[in-house]
Amino acid sequence: MAEMHTPYSSLKRLLSFLNGFLAISGVILIGLGAYVKFRGAVLTRVLGLSSAYLLHVGYLCLVMGCITVLLVFARWYGATKESRGTLLFCFLCMVVILIMEITVATVVLAFLPIVEEMALEHNFVTLRRNYSGYNAPDDYSTEWNLVMENEVFKCLFSSLQ
Repeated sequence: MAEMHTPYSSLKRLLSFLNGFLAISGVILIGLGAYVKFRGAVLTRVLGLSSAYLLHVGYLCLVMGCITVLLVFARWYGATKESRGTLLFCFLCMVVILIMEITVATVVLAFLPIVEEMALEHNFVTLRRNYSGYNAPDDYSTEWNLVMENEVFKCLFSSLQ
C-alpha cells in the first residue's frame, strides 16, 4: 500500500533531510578538528607560538562535531520511533548550543578591533624576526614566499580581468 502524504509525513521527511545536513556538518567539524590536531605542529612552526591557540580550536571542533553527530543520531532515533521526549531533548540541546554560539559571536565581535590589532602587531614582529630572505632555506621563509607568490598571482589575475 502506498504511503499517505500527510503534513506529518512531510514534516518527518523534512526532519530526515535536516538530520542528514547536520550529520554532514558534524563530520566536517570532526575532519577539521582532526586536521588542525594532526597538522598543528606545522602551523605552530610556521606561524609562531601564538598559533598554539589554534590547537584549542581544533579540540573544540572535534568536541562540537562529536556532539552534533550524537544529537543527529538521537534525533533520527526519536523521529523513527516517534519519541516525543527524545525529540524534545535534542531540540533543547540544539537551542542551548545556538544560544552559546550567539553569545560567543557577540563577544568576538565586541573585542574584534582589539584582537585584530594585537594579532597584526604580533604577525609583523614574528615576520621581522623569522624571515631570512627570498632564497633562504628555512621553513618560515619558504612558506612565506609561497604564500606571497600565490597572493601576487591572484592579485595579478584579478586585476587583468
